[in-house]
Amino acid sequence: MSSHSDPLHFIHSLPPASNVDVKKIKGNFSDTHKQLSANALAYFVDTGNTWGSGVGQRLNLVEINLSRRDRGTLEAQTILEIEVTEEMCNVFGIMHGACAAYLFDPATSSALVALGLELGIDGSGVSQSMNIIWHKPARRGAKLRLISNTIAIQGRIRSARCEIWDAEGLCVSATHSTINPGRKVKPGGKL
Repeated sequence: MSSHSDPLHFIHSLPPASNVDVKKIKGNFSDTHKQLSANALAYFVDTGNTWGSGVGQRLNLVEINLSRRDRGTLEAQTILEIEVTEEMCNVFGIMHGACAAYLFDPATSSALVALGLELGIDGSGVSQSMNIIWHKPARRGAKLRLISNTIAIQGRIRSARCEIWDAEGLCVSATHSTINPGRKVKPGGKL
């Protein structure tokens, strides 16, 4: 099958994520799809010295689940974890709003890529819009769980929601929509 006829060519072409043991990723997703999801997450956050890469590289994919909603629509959920460190904080020692916005991108994208794998399409995309609500501060040292659920993949438009929790409750929530522009990206370019 040529790369033009395989909608998952891009996802299958990504290098393997280093230091990932899919047996440690919980959930009902197949090990093969767990590996492909981990590869995509690593690819999008492991970008050397670009903005946010130091934070993104510390995201830990811990669970991927697929389920059906009331009307039979397939939904993917991913759970990522990270500890709030100094580089993520503002002058008050709480996670900076821009850092929260950054975290939503790979978190929601991980769920969309997972659903895409199950549907046989490329679930990746570039950000189109993000709506964020701050509920309470996440303090330095807090261990965060980012729980993302897909809303829909329709044509080239993808949408997901994410909640960032610490041990004391909900910190930040967001909805994120992306668009898949197709694979006419210059060599070496990333979405």
